[in-house]
Amino acid sequence: MNKNNAVFFPLLLGLFTSLAFIIGVFNNKEPQSRFSNKFEQILTLIENNYVDSINKSVLIEQSITGMLENLDPHSVYIPAKESQLANESLQGHFGGVGIRFIILRDTLMVTNAIIGGPSKLAGIKSGDRIIKVNDELITDIGITNEDVFKLLKGKVGSSVKLTTYSISSNKTKSYSIKRGMIPLPSIDAAFLIKDKIGYIKLSTFSDKTPIEFHAALKELSLIGMEDLILDLRNNSGGYLHGAISVADEFLPSEKLIVYTQGLHQKRQNHYASKAGSFEKGGLAILVNSGSASASEIVAGAIQDNDRGSIIGRRTFGKGLVQQPIKLGDNSELRLTVSRYYSPTGRCIQKPYGEGKNYNNELYERYESGQMHSVDSSEFTSEQKFITPKGKTVYGGGGISPDVFVSIDTSEFSTYFSSIYYSSAIRDYCFDNFFELKNLAYKSIKDYDDNFIISDINLVEFIEYAELYHQIKPPKTLSPITSERIKNRLKNDFASYLFSQESRYYLSSKEDNDIQKALEELER
Repeated sequence: MNKNNAVFFPLLLGLFTSLAFIIGVFNNKEPQSRFSNKFEQILTLIENNYVDSINKSVLIEQSITGMLENLDPHSVYIPAKESQLANESLQGHFGGVGIRFIILRDTLMVTNAIIGGPSKLAGIKSGDRIIKVNDELITDIGITNEDVFKLLKGKVGSSVKLTTYSISSNKTKSYSIKRGMIPLPSIDAAFLIKDKIGYIKLSTFSDKTPIEFHAALKELSLIGMEDLILDLRNNSGGYLHGAISVADEFLPSEKLIVYTQGLHQKRQNHYASKAGSFEKGGLAILVNSGSASASEIVAGAIQDNDRGSIIGRRTFGKGLVQQPIKLGDNSELRLTVSRYYSPTGRCIQKPYGEGKNYNNELYERYESGQMHSVDSSEFTSEQKFITPKGKTVYGGGGISPDVFVSIDTSEFSTYFSSIYYSSAIRDYCFDNFFELKNLAYKSIKDYDDNFIISDINLVEFIEYAELYHQIKPPKTLSPITSERIKNRLKNDFASYLFSQESRYYLSSKEDNDIQKALEELER
């Protein structure tokens, strides 16, 4: 392949590193400038004269990174060895064996075998310990998540031998498993949270989001959904076309969703089609400071078209669009080529550049109290925009919600914080959920109504956290800390017994943002 060839990808809007599919090719036939000659001259001088040996490839890659850092916060270079992993979440699939796992006491534990996946079909079950891969022992060697990915991921159709140990039967068993196409759904949960009110948790905007989201809306509508809570909290973005498709489900034909424009990119408008399947029902969208880019496009389109309520806290503020370009060695350049603008014309990109601590801005919001009370004083009159129904909205630093909800810090005692930011709850529930497997809960609602974390269970957990995670408890626990720990234990047990979706169902009752959304929809 000619190294001057570079491959363009669809527009990306994610806050974090991610890639895309090939859609075209261009040839870089520009003559070398004196600047490129200067770079090559310096590199040659270093290579031939520097006092110590150097790694030329590392120097080149570091130079690329340094150059991009002087442009904007989101233009990035992705080395070839990282490109496949970065691409998976946006493609919506990868080649693997189909398990969810944790590493506990230096052992690879299966938390769930994905339904329809190779491991589930072979007979691997929740709770199994994988002790060998291709006859190589992997216990007590300090295995990491990255090691597991390298061992279990691979080309679809390739084989891997797994040896497991079952604590319930006290037996080992070997399986020859053909790797399959393992889906990475962009929707974490979709259910009726209340009679006629649906809830969808969208975690990313992948290539498959349009199909998955449309299907979720259809399924919920069939069981009686009339209003919807769309949860975009901590959704850092993804594909532009994914954001447009989601917004299109809610807006009438010909309504402007977003437009993009840059110095070398002509303005391109994106309108709603006639295909929207939820254009009439009540709509509440949950956002927070982790909602970025594609999430902000959806929130901005709904807010600017007066279609629904945006609830929560101000979003991240990423209004830049990257064009991923595949280079000759399979590395990637993700270059900012345009800005995106909401229907009223606002760019929500927060300030960056000289004098701005971009990466520390969210912490500054917290310290200044902006996550505890609404404050629009930082916005200038030039950043004010008016929606068709006369509502004032702001640009220049994220999407400000229509209904502000303060971040909940009531439960964060020093002890609870130590528990929350450790894996103690996860590990305790994994070690003990087998005792619950024999209890016949018909559904997650049956479990919610009848399963109780007792005070004895709480004491056992506290002792477990101190023994295995060195988290020393206070002399007495406040009632709110005790209750929150019990709730989280119940939620984690449910995720092992049922699915990850069950965690969202159970936690919704103590989620202030969701409760405010329910209140708004029921008004």
